[in-house]
Amino acid sequence: MKRNWSLSAGILALVVLAACSDDRTTGPAGQDAFSSYVAIGTSLSMGVQSDGVVYFSQQHDWTKLLSHQAFAQFTQPLVAAPGCFSPLIAPLQLSRRLSGISAAANQTTSIPDTACVALGATTLPTNDVAIDGANTYDALYVTPETASVEGVKRRRQYRLVLPARTTQVTAMMQQKPTLVSVELGANEVLGVASGLLFPKAAYRGAASAGTFVPNALWQPVYDALIDSVKKTGAKVLLVGLPKTTGFVSLRTGDELYADRAAFLNFGVIIAANCQASTNAIFIPIKVLNAVGAAQATGTAQTISCTDTPGAQDNILTPADIVVVNGVIDGMNSHIQAVAAANGWAYLDLTTLWAQWVTRRGAFSIVNMLGCVRPYGQYVSLDGVHPNADGYQAMANGAADALNATYSFAIPANPQAVLTTTCP
Repeated sequence: MKRNWSLSAGILALVVLAACSDDRTTGPAGQDAFSSYVAIGTSLSMGVQSDGVVYFSQQHDWTKLLSHQAFAQFTQPLVAAPGCFSPLIAPLQLSRRLSGISAAANQTTSIPDTACVALGATTLPTNDVAIDGANTYDALYVTPETASVEGVKRRRQYRLVLPARTTQVTAMMQQKPTLVSVELGANEVLGVASGLLFPKAAYRGAASAGTFVPNALWQPVYDALIDSVKKTGAKVLLVGLPKTTGFVSLRTGDELYADRAAFLNFGVIIAANCQASTNAIFIPIKVLNAVGAAQATGTAQTISCTDTPGAQDNILTPADIVVVNGVIDGMNSHIQAVAAANGWAYLDLTTLWAQWVTRRGAFSIVNMLGCVRPYGQYVSLDGVHPNADGYQAMANGAADALNATYSFAIPANPQAVLTTTCP
């Protein structure tokens, strides 16, 4: 009897352990779709924060967080510290990057920023094939061997992310995906932050000079990429673009003028033409360049809010804003229509990012230079890319979109709204 009891107890223990094991691995409805989830995209899907990408920023990207919420594995081509290139560190007044170099230094020639080394041994492709700076044409056609890839950073990133002779699209298809997210289009319009609106006539060659890609050029390339996605038979999440209303780093000239007294302490004069100006100023470049020049030269610098036509002055007039948002509206309408026609999910970043602008505080040069979160709760130190909270908000939005379209039950991970982001 004693021996039989021991045998029964052993069997019971195994059953209990098996049940516990099942509890730990069973996820929400929709988990199976993540068995081979592949993310195509830009810096937003690679995990860039604070103008750099490194393993700890990648692990807080929305694609990784979404997979975690679905109780699923998601592999990434993690980049070793200090990054490729290394991110800015807070506060911005230090003008430093994680690698220790000045924020104003040329990263293409600065060691160790140019190292661009993988963190550990990685078999490519991983689930995340997104690449910083990629546009739609790049995702469809560019491989690590493509000679026309712009810049040292991007050439090295391609080799960190993609196997030889593969594009983002072919790397996706090789993995026989069950779920694909497509987050593309932002780099087609991001160049307008320079203040110059100049449409491109082509993606490559001499005709590619310009600051944005018009819809007539972008749409056929996007549709060609979508054709490849459709062939996989996977479930799909298409991601839209944020409009100018979602960029916390655009401030009116009048907002800068209201803080003109504080600017003087940093050697910067806000010109009288900024008073009542509704022109939008891209402050990560316009303001930081002026502060840096004043500190470097010991000479006061003046910020004018008057737009200079044809100049890259980081100023957008209200008329410019209408044009830019019109281009983005056209792209979003097409992406949303493609999603609806195929029964796919759609993530609306215009509405999501606009909430971040609504929740930001009044502009303060003291806070911009001295705070850990100078652009508010959701945006990193470059004023464009989300931080961990921002990416989490995107992951929650993606979960909502997938749940609504495919009857998944991926839980959200809500973030408390901070009452202050400084220090």
